[in-house]
Amino acid sequence: MDRELFAQPPYGVIDPGTRQGGLVASALLDVYHRLRASTCAAYLPTESRRTLAASMIVDSPLGFGIPSGFDIDDLSWPTSRSYRTGKLVAFDEVDVWEGVRRSPYRFPTNITFSMAIASAPIRTSRNRFGTIGIRLVPPRSVTTEEREYMQAVADRLAADLEELTGGEEAVTAPAVPVFIPAGPEPAAGDPDLEPRLLEAVASATVRSSHLYQIQRLARELTGAAQVSDILALAQTRVVQAFGGRASALSVIEGERLHVAGAAGLPRDAVRDIEGTPLSRRTPETDTVATARARIFGSGEEVERAYPGVTVDPGEGARGYFPLLHSGRAMGCYTIEFAGSRKPLSATETTLLSLLLEQVAQSLARARSQEVEHALTRRIQHTLLPGSPPHIPEAVTTARYFSATEGVAVGGDWYDVLNLPDGSIGLVIGDVEGHNLAAAAVMGQLRSVVRAYAAEGHDPAVVLERSNSVLSGLDANLFATCCCMWVDVAAGAATIASAGHPGPLVGDGPDVAQPQLAVGPPLGVDTRAVYRDTAIDLRPGSVVALFTDGLLEERRLGFDNAVVRLTGLLADKGGEDLEVLADAMVHADSAREAGGDDAALVLMRFEGARPHETARVARMSVQRHDLLGVAQTRRFLRDVLQRWSLLPMLDDLEVLVSEVVTNALIHAHSEVDLRLRAYPHRIRVEVRDSDPYPPVPTTLLQDDARNVEAESGRGLLIVDALATAWGSSPAGRGKTTWFEISVRADGR
Repeated sequence: MDRELFAQPPYGVIDPGTRQGGLVASALLDVYHRLRASTCAAYLPTESRRTLAASMIVDSPLGFGIPSGFDIDDLSWPTSRSYRTGKLVAFDEVDVWEGVRRSPYRFPTNITFSMAIASAPIRTSRNRFGTIGIRLVPPRSVTTEEREYMQAVADRLAADLEELTGGEEAVTAPAVPVFIPAGPEPAAGDPDLEPRLLEAVASATVRSSHLYQIQRLARELTGAAQVSDILALAQTRVVQAFGGRASALSVIEGERLHVAGAAGLPRDAVRDIEGTPLSRRTPETDTVATARARIFGSGEEVERAYPGVTVDPGEGARGYFPLLHSGRAMGCYTIEFAGSRKPLSATETTLLSLLLEQVAQSLARARSQEVEHALTRRIQHTLLPGSPPHIPEAVTTARYFSATEGVAVGGDWYDVLNLPDGSIGLVIGDVEGHNLAAAAVMGQLRSVVRAYAAEGHDPAVVLERSNSVLSGLDANLFATCCCMWVDVAAGAATIASAGHPGPLVGDGPDVAQPQLAVGPPLGVDTRAVYRDTAIDLRPGSVVALFTDGLLEERRLGFDNAVVRLTGLLADKGGEDLEVLADAMVHADSAREAGGDDAALVLMRFEGARPHETARVARMSVQRHDLLGVAQTRRFLRDVLQRWSLLPMLDDLEVLVSEVVTNALIHAHSEVDLRLRAYPHRIRVEVRDSDPYPPVPTTLLQDDARNVEAESGRGLLIVDALATAWGSSPAGRGKTTWFEISVRADGR
């Protein structure tokens, strides 16, 4: 169907008390009785013209279970398909189950029983008004005669609607569907049919429509996991359904009201509610204190009742509804109605209160889950290592991602250690399970490995002693672990593994996985023996240690998944280490679906490269010490003078000042600054404990929005002056890095 047909003039919302409503109701009852349907409904376009919504429904026993709407682009279902093609579409039982399987959109209601479905378009040569849909339970075939009759009724309805609107206006779905009583089958040619239908529709809509609203909201709230999703549902299914123009949801936090979400209200009105002490007398606080709804016919009534509260007198009615959870008010829902809306009736006030009680229950559940999620993620966060140590002969970075199938924490971990003899230690491990117990064991095991490594033991001895400790914890969990000690002076490495995949070692396009004497996982055999394997590293070699969560093992199998990761390291091993790390973790599209933790440690061994020795310098700035930014500028001058690179000072001062200032303001932690000078470039790394990446913000013409964008402006300077820049997670925080080119003249 041509998309121009959807671009129609202003739409009229179908009203049960109008002749339009009577025509639609008459057509539905005709089809419902003639085809002996279980359900019969008219689906009409919404204002966006992108969805079809249930608009009028025959009040039958199964009427409440019909889908609330369809996306017009989802041709998996008869309703959308008949609307788009202009032809009657019927699905038998097999077709229905196939539609459930292949639909790209979440079906609006569960199908757990067999049925047949048919849908006829309400269309003329000029307009597509919607569809008439039926469901048949138990399923049966729709005969040719029944199809022709159903389409004839739909065609007649379309012609009547077009004549009624003059062909220039299409009908639009109401916010809440209208239910019409099924009653006895109407007699053919009854002259009083239409008036009786109008009366029946007007009187029957309240009871059934209200029940439908409660059921629909409850069903959709069940699938809303985020607070933002619940607020969006409340706005569309409650506020707008009752003619609300604007709303604000405020909740109690620390003896004050805080706005969790608002729609349609000016900023000043939201700010007036935000932070209101419960001791202050306002409509919101009184509603919370008494747990009773308050309805005012206008803004003037609000100001008379609460002299200290400023409300636009010209606005319409206002309602203040308590959000009840466990018998107590947890907040207030403020709804502002359009000026033309009639005052709420007692029935509407009661129904609104019932609907918002469901919102409150879901909101309390979602907030509790978010708090639990934040707590467990914080636990995981504190168990991870901080920034990798400063090692002139090697560059390191790491990545960690927690499980994504509803579990907040897991047992994967990594570590980068400074060893007593000047070597560097790389550790990767995975504790069985995805829960707090696994995270707790991971924290203990990481501490044990660090302790034995600090004593100067080789990797195999560290694993043997860690195995003994884990076996004695009585945790009933096992863990895999791989330790790799790198002698940066000699370019030699020693590796031992306890049931863990060995590292990948890349030297240009050549990537290999050393053959290790892999012992059993830790915690399985108290008498297990582990053996070291020695390898040599060339300057420029890249080492990758990883957990199995980084592999597409479920789809490819373990060996093929390692081959795939090997190819990625071979192709991108020469790139910046942060870019390589991002490529390795994001290339695995199956990782998110797999629901497993993933950890990665990368090291580029720089050694003593002929003609390309890296010069390295480092300094730290204490948390909140903004005067430390001036110290970094003095540090830069001293270092660049020592390296004979003073012409680079001006650009580096600007860039370093912006990045360090941003870290000090937002990270609330010590900031670590590292410089590496190569023959043709200088690399700067600024490390802090804030895990959130910095985001450059474009300057806006709106001054108010520019204030909000202030923190992102400095990064625009970095983006303009640096050759390359980025931000990467690093242990419990992040590393913001940039590089700047050095020309042949030292500038």
